[in-house]
Amino acid sequence: MGRCAYRRSRARDAPDNPKVTPLLSIVVPTLNQSRFIGQTLDSIIGQGWPRTEIIVIDGGSTDGTREVVERFGSAVTHFVSEPDRGQADAINKGFRLAKGDLLAWLNSDDFYLPGVIEKIAPLLGDGTEPRLVFGGTRVLQEASGKTHDWHAPLFDREALKTKALIYQPSAFWTRALWKKTGELDIGQHFTLDWDWFLRASMHCDFLRVDDILSTYRFHEGHKTGSGSPKRAAEICAFVEKHAGPEWGTAFREVAPRVSGFSLLKRLGLWRLRTLLHRGLYKRHGGKVKVALSQLLT
Repeated sequence: MGRCAYRRSRARDAPDNPKVTPLLSIVVPTLNQSRFIGQTLDSIIGQGWPRTEIIVIDGGSTDGTREVVERFGSAVTHFVSEPDRGQADAINKGFRLAKGDLLAWLNSDDFYLPGVIEKIAPLLGDGTEPRLVFGGTRVLQEASGKTHDWHAPLFDREALKTKALIYQPSAFWTRALWKKTGELDIGQHFTLDWDWFLRASMHCDFLRVDDILSTYRFHEGHKTGSGSPKRAAEICAFVEKHAGPEWGTAFREVAPRVSGFSLLKRLGLWRLRTLLHRGLYKRHGGKVKVALSQLLT
């Protein structure tokens, strides 16, 4: 299948009193994830929110993604399939189409747990004030089928400069916050969500909920779990930019040692890490722990 542009849209009729139920817009960026996207879309539709638009932005998949999406018929409001400049570009395209009061994006390998929108929508209001609600996520290891829960940490604007505290598939915000913050930075490949959340935090305090809101899938093609040098370099540059040179130096010294730390963990020798890396811990103290939490995959 070629990579020509394909666009399909369906209009949504507004109710007589749109203030009663805010319109929810979910952007789903995707590229060659036909085996997962059906579950993603089912999880959005299954929320049963009475005013929902689903916007699928496909980077030109060649694996049957279009056919999977088209099986959902009118439940998908917009479907665009064309080459893009990366995930951030795809998501920005989606939000330019979105008309919702409440917004989120959901990657096509993740999915929502039942009843999520009913929990978070009242906290966001009608979308006219800058607000963001976030919760925990359930990590699914696709290869083994094992799961474990990551509960959302407390919101801390300063800590957000060195830790990706917000689990992206469990975050929802208002149109007002999106307008104030601006679009995603298409120059960011691995930290695009972290960067946006940090910028958004300048406009409001984020509201944490205790609930697990989504399932975050790790699989063979998962970008965050790639462990690539490009990912490490982007994280180091991000931290240095926002937290300063001392933090940047700590992250850069930890980055080439990540594989060694990972081996210690796999061998059950994690307790030896401070002994084997005495100089590193002496130079950077607690910054090493923070760096490992962001660089280890």
